[in-house]
Amino acid sequence: MHHAFTIRALLKQLPVRIETAVAYGDRLLLGTATGALLVYQVSEADRDRVPTLTLVETKKSFARKAVEQLGVIKEAGVLVCLADGMVTLYDLHTLANATPLTNTRGAHIIALHTGVDHIDGIPTLVSKLATYGKRKVVVLEWRDAEFYKSFEFSAAEKIVAMQFSAPGLLVLSTAREFLTLQLPRGQWDDLFPADTASLRTVAGGMAVGHSVDAAGSSDTAPGPQTSAPSGGMWGSWALSLSGSSADVQTTIARMPSDKLLLCHKDTGVFINSAGKLCRNEYSEPMVFSRAPIGITYTSSYAVAISHDSTPQTQPPSSSGSTGNSNPPAPRFNVEVRNIGTQALVQTLHLSEEEPSRIINGAGGKQVWAFGPHTVWRLMPMPIQQQVEDVLDAEQYDEAISLVAQSDNILEAEKEELTKKIRWLRARWLFREQAKYEDALNEFTELGATPTEAIALCPERIAGELAEEAADVESIAEENDTADKSGPQIPRTKSTAEPAAWKDALYAVMRYLTEHRRWIQQATRDGKRELEYAVRVLDDDDDDDNNENGGSRLSSDSARGSRQTSPDDDDSLPHVRLKRLAFSLEQMDIPIPAMAQVVDTTLLKVYLECSPGLLGPLLRVKNYCDVEQSEGLLLEHKRYLELVDLYHGKGLYRNALQLLQKQGMASDSGSLHGTYATVRYLVRLPADQFELILEYVRWPLQSGISRMQDRSVHDSPSSNEDDEDWPAPTTVVTMVFADDRPAAEAFPRPQVASFLRQTSPELVVLYLNYVFETWHDETSILHDEMVTAYLDMLGNADPQDADAEVNTRQLLQNFLKSSLHYSPERALARLPDDRLFTERALVLSKLGRHEHALSLLVFSVASLALAEQYCVENLAQRPDVFVLLLKLLVSTPPADVIDSEAQDIRMGRLEFPGVKASTAKQVEHVRTKIHRQFVGHLLSTHPQSIPVAEALPLLPTDMDFSHDMFVYLRSQLCTLDQDMRTENVVRSLTAAEDLQARRQLKHLQTNYVVVSETRTCPHCLKRIGSGTAFAIIPSEGKGHVVVHYSCWQRSKSASSTTNGYGASNSPRSAASTPSSEILAADDHAAPRVVIKWA
Repeated sequence: MHHAFTIRALLKQLPVRIETAVAYGDRLLLGTATGALLVYQVSEADRDRVPTLTLVETKKSFARKAVEQLGVIKEAGVLVCLADGMVTLYDLHTLANATPLTNTRGAHIIALHTGVDHIDGIPTLVSKLATYGKRKVVVLEWRDAEFYKSFEFSAAEKIVAMQFSAPGLLVLSTAREFLTLQLPRGQWDDLFPADTASLRTVAGGMAVGHSVDAAGSSDTAPGPQTSAPSGGMWGSWALSLSGSSADVQTTIARMPSDKLLLCHKDTGVFINSAGKLCRNEYSEPMVFSRAPIGITYTSSYAVAISHDSTPQTQPPSSSGSTGNSNPPAPRFNVEVRNIGTQALVQTLHLSEEEPSRIINGAGGKQVWAFGPHTVWRLMPMPIQQQVEDVLDAEQYDEAISLVAQSDNILEAEKEELTKKIRWLRARWLFREQAKYEDALNEFTELGATPTEAIALCPERIAGELAEEAADVESIAEENDTADKSGPQIPRTKSTAEPAAWKDALYAVMRYLTEHRRWIQQATRDGKRELEYAVRVLDDDDDDDNNENGGSRLSSDSARGSRQTSPDDDDSLPHVRLKRLAFSLEQMDIPIPAMAQVVDTTLLKVYLECSPGLLGPLLRVKNYCDVEQSEGLLLEHKRYLELVDLYHGKGLYRNALQLLQKQGMASDSGSLHGTYATVRYLVRLPADQFELILEYVRWPLQSGISRMQDRSVHDSPSSNEDDEDWPAPTTVVTMVFADDRPAAEAFPRPQVASFLRQTSPELVVLYLNYVFETWHDETSILHDEMVTAYLDMLGNADPQDADAEVNTRQLLQNFLKSSLHYSPERALARLPDDRLFTERALVLSKLGRHEHALSLLVFSVASLALAEQYCVENLAQRPDVFVLLLKLLVSTPPADVIDSEAQDIRMGRLEFPGVKASTAKQVEHVRTKIHRQFVGHLLSTHPQSIPVAEALPLLPTDMDFSHDMFVYLRSQLCTLDQDMRTENVVRSLTAAEDLQARRQLKHLQTNYVVVSETRTCPHCLKRIGSGTAFAIIPSEGKGHVVVHYSCWQRSKSASSTTNGYGASNSPRSAASTPSSEILAADDHAAPRVVIKWA
């Protein structure tokens, strides 16, 4: 509750009894019980004086009996007086020229309405007067200040109250129900029962008794369509409501915005100009503390008078109740309620005597109350003081309603004031009421920056934005001590205890998450800035600062303070509201700056409420402040999330340092070991290659060390992965030999060179993947592969023969299959005293087959390998078998014989079934073996060994074995077959030549002679040199020669001419001086030779 009005008795102890009154302009007319009319002039208050009433005229014989009701039709210049049961019209200016309306005899209620009606499409000022008496409603109508017509309608029941809702709708009330009368049709419709229970039920949304919709179903009536009167029209006249009897229980009162308040006893409901309930605006009925005997209104309030002796009733709504549960009942007979919120605003006690009537004037800006001998003026307090009072009481909905309904605030300022109050309400809901979702939704609707909501959180969340609870209302500190004489309104106690911060943080988390989505969408739309409403505190020393100042209330009179007279309400100064001493400015804030605040705060909230959401926040693009976030995550030991933060910010080295440090610590949980580091290395982009090489060394060396430790302890799984310490091969496979784009983009020679420093096996593993998956043909990498195999052989354990055999087999397969390594480099890297087979394979790439075969025959001593070598290189060197024959029939080198003899004596070599110990014996055995293999080669590969080259090589003392027989027979068969093939080819060639000669001779016998005198049978012109012509077969005529153009024209004709037609196929030729031209048709015509004569 707050002070909305102050009471001042302007007239006391009048010698006559006041029965009714009406106010218009600066005049107040009082109707008395003696029939006299008192005319007073109203002097408004200013800073030096209070409002006064000055009697300017007295009409003692105005009416024969008591004046019951008065009304003014200012547009028509008419004063309406109800006295002695009849309505009389007077000139408003002279109060003379009485015109009694005899058809209203017996009337006891009147109602007036003025508005604009569109008649035949022309706006017309229409005034209406309705009277009721003797079960009859009489309606008189004026158009443009001229009397137009009167209507009469019969009423089935006694009418106790009536009022116009619109130009064409009259709302009435009987003792049992509310009705509507449509004008001019005269159709009656029921609204709802006129009892308290029905009104409360109907206002709650349930149909009781008569249907409201049914009442509205007949809204459309024939005749001119009318428009609702503007609010300014009501300022031109006023009238008293209901009778003077205290027993009247039903009241129909006009309210702002063309609404009516239908009240029975203490309960009232609002209807609009169409006669329908205002359910969207008012969800509950307005319940007064006592049954009113009169109701009027201002722009914001409904003011009701009642008798202090009336038993007090307890309203069901607690919106206006304050204090203890059973406070002492205060004395009052004036009750003020907010029309928008229906909350009780103020109660006043008129101590002089009980009021009997209440009216308004000047469009609701004046409120007058009347007793039998007293006139009171209810003077509104300045609107800025009222707003301050309700804000001090933290009644923000009430403040918003006051600002919205007040007609003393400029429309341009209402929106700004409302936003500021809503701003304060959002802070109050968050801090004092623990309604976090409502508060944050309010901030969102206002377009506030997220920093406003963040600042309300605890310091551990808000950081530098935090504000102490005592500072939340720091703007109003001066207001607490500014005016101790004013009403002391208790504030609501804060319910946001520390234990409730958990719920607050969950609400903030949802709010920031949604705001983060908006920022992301704005970023996708290409925006760089977002517009926010930013709170800017005013400079208290600069009262004239309209740019950053608080709300200023409209006026053009002198400045005032809280001591300003209440009558100054309609001329308010531009006074800054202390609790609204800030401005809301629309500012464009860069998206990165706001996103950093949102994301950093969201990280803090996640740490408090939902640590599991840290990963999803940090693994995507975010704007978290690195310094703050790093300290918080380290404090909470959220190392994995810190790694994600580093990664998102491009601080890869920081992340790897943290992983290595935690990997070496024994109490680091899932980060213990090298697996986390390896897994992170896989995430790095290709441009961090140097950093990857730097930090992959630790996992590789750790894996090798653990493998060596296992081998020392004879562990059977020395190359298997540990859960936290992956093997080196696994590390290479994950980091380098992987199908992700980054691994494919790594500089492969550098990778191979790096891995060779660790282990050649890792090089082989990596390069195999490179060759098989990415099909890399780089010569350097293939050379690296050869080097890696040779390093493996050099580092092999002498006792592990199987490993050496496997490695050599892999090397040999690579030397055979690869086409991209450099044979020269490979040959230079091969040792001279071993790996002869590999050397032979390299020599084959260089084309040095004789040297290669020499190594296989004498150094390797494997004739099978030599034979296989020849088979594999036959396409490259067709005489490779001949080279092998030369080696086999030649005398073995002395050093080879001596070496084999030494090996036999040492037991390292043994010829099966032959005993040989001296060099001569070895030479004899070796020669025998070679000759036997020569026969094998001749019989097995006769097609690859030409006899002309092989026979001269064979020794004269070589035995003629079965293999020789097979070889010679094969060669003879081949020679015979070649001769037969040659004879067949020769015969076929001769036959083909003979056939061509015969065909040429036949063609030469069929010719056409084109001479200088030959003419075209069509145009009869000569066919000369340089002319295109056509040869057309003709039955019985041989061949006809025509010009080509003539033949084309005849071809398009519908009939043939001179024996040739369009269907014949010609032979065409150009008459060029050549020896012979052969023209052949593609179809059935014979070939023709053209000769020039």
